[in-house]
Amino acid sequence: MSRRGNARNVLDAHMKALESEDGMLRQSAREGLVALGGAAVTPLARALEHATSKQVRWEAAKALGAMGEARAIPALVTALEDSDSDVIWLAAEALSAFGKEAWPALLGALIVGGTESSILRKGAHHVFSAQKESRGDGVLAALQTALEAGALPETAPMAASGILKQLNAQA
Repeated sequence: MSRRGNARNVLDAHMKALESEDGMLRQSAREGLVALGGAAVTPLARALEHATSKQVRWEAAKALGAMGEARAIPALVTALEDSDSDVIWLAAEALSAFGKEAWPALLGALIVGGTESSILRKGAHHVFSAQKESRGDGVLAALQTALEAGALPETAPMAASGILKQLNAQA
């Protein structure tokens, strides 16, 4: 068997093991997937977005967060609206670690769905509260205020749009 075929078999075996009822086996599989690196990002992102088992989604979010691969950002943003609060927490923690690299995808999600999704706003609040203000103009503080629980839902997409425009202008 070729090295590539063997690596694929290992990847498939680890992904299958994420479905196990045995927590230690799932942990071992997650650690193996993290060790595989970039090759595991796509299957983990798919699992995070589509698995019916919350345990599989939790393991996928935890693995993607540990990997720090930017390709995982869209799936992690989507996971901010997961039905399981632990998965949301892990996705938010992972996105926080990406810092500004995750901002465009997260701001875009807020622009599209921030009015309707209180779960997304809450997850974004968690991510942005972990960020440091990059400039003294308070734009991040304005977004944080717009994401507060008592704020009007319409303010979050407007604040996100303003920051995204600023980021695009700087690029």
